[in-house]
Amino acid sequence: MSQIRNLPRSQQQTGAIDLTVVTSPASAAAEAYRSLRSTVKFAGGEPPLRSLLVADAGTGGQHSAVAANLAAALALGGDSVVLVDADLRQPRLHEFFRCGNETGLTEWLADPDTVRPLPLSESGVSNLRLLSAGRGRETGGIAPGDLLSGDAFTQLLTLLREEAAFTIIDAPALPEVGDALAIAARVDAALLLIRSGKTRRPAAQQAKDALDRVGTRILGAVLTDVGGRKRFGR
Repeated sequence: MSQIRNLPRSQQQTGAIDLTVVTSPASAAAEAYRSLRSTVKFAGGEPPLRSLLVADAGTGGQHSAVAANLAAALALGGDSVVLVDADLRQPRLHEFFRCGNETGLTEWLADPDTVRPLPLSESGVSNLRLLSAGRGRETGGIAPGDLLSGDAFTQLLTLLREEAAFTIIDAPALPEVGDALAIAARVDAALLLIRSGKTRRPAAQQAKDALDRVGTRILGAVLTDVGGRKRFGR
């Protein structure tokens, strides 16, 4: 199990890119993300790991920060990476990189003509591009879960394999909505996020069981906010 410690307030900097691995590269938290990077890069197994879902077992919204920092750590290590914001209900990744969110994944999936360029944005981090969630203004009333369950998402993953060495995908928490499971069934692996003192043990087990049911390879668990007494909330 990987562990990510809290970043002290004195080290919580702000700037053009609000990411721990960029703003506080010497911190323990940044080092934890670099360790997690090694876990992903050298995972082995079949198929080779190219696409990874950050699966949240109930961390209070930390999944976006973990996905963004992991993607940045991989990119800073020299790998080409696309970070996908598949949390179509509460998108946040564009905020970390100060990118626009007018057009993104939602619009691409909703358009029946999928023979078109992907709306990728430069992130400001070398080797890392962002596919933001988009605004979802013209989806024809299609629910986020239905968009993510369709054939267009499978095609998206195929296209992203041609764009980058790694695709890191952020999604809503398990098991609150089915969006993450729709993705989990089609990616190469998933990381399961657990928050120290916050995630209840039954919720963590339920999330793992849900991933197992759809045949997802669980690469490992990531324990965030390490440092308190409790590993799980009660």
